[in-house]
Amino acid sequence: MTPPSLPTRPVATAAFQGVTLLFFAGCAAWLVRESRELGGRPGMMALGVAVASGGLALVALGALVGLLRGGRLLALRSRAEMGTYALVLATMAVLALVGLRLFSTEGRPALATFCLGVAAWLAGVGLHAVPALFLGPTGFIDSLGRRTPFSRLEWFSFQREQGDLPRVRLQAGHGTRLLLAARLASEDEDAVRTALVGAGLSARRR
Repeated sequence: MTPPSLPTRPVATAAFQGVTLLFFAGCAAWLVRESRELGGRPGMMALGVAVASGGLALVALGALVGLLRGGRLLALRSRAEMGTYALVLATMAVLALVGLRLFSTEGRPALATFCLGVAAWLAGVGLHAVPALFLGPTGFIDSLGRRTPFSRLEWFSFQREQGDLPRVRLQAGHGTRLLLAARLASEDEDAVRTALVGAGLSARRR
């Protein structure tokens, strides 16, 4: 049986978001320069991708600030659905092929680097290469910095999954609204249940 984790600062996830921030901010500046060199329709396309790259940099900045402000957090071993993994892997493969093609045949290194960077970012976020969900003293926070405080929640439920890997589905909400859904390793159930009961939430039978 895996020993229970202890709350700690989310160093790996914060470092991932810091690298993401620097990478996409740099890509945005590089794409703007490339758009000026290309001109015309290719230049406009590069400029649009630069805006998207800047948006991802802002997302990373918000996540980094949220994680650093969260203090000591318990990293939960959350897992995505199998269908989600397949979709993310397919998207990563397409982006990698596009990036390699742009490098080798079209001479657009900035756009190619952006495509490869998004593929790597999806590996971290979509495939949960870094911890994706944390439990703090006042609620949950995910790897993108989005918070779900206990004060917004009223009930929770756990449902065990069948299969070789022990997993439980956590759902929590307020009234009829589902505000949090996660697929966790079974070892995390006790810690999460204790925190939710301590925060005054009621267990709901499925």
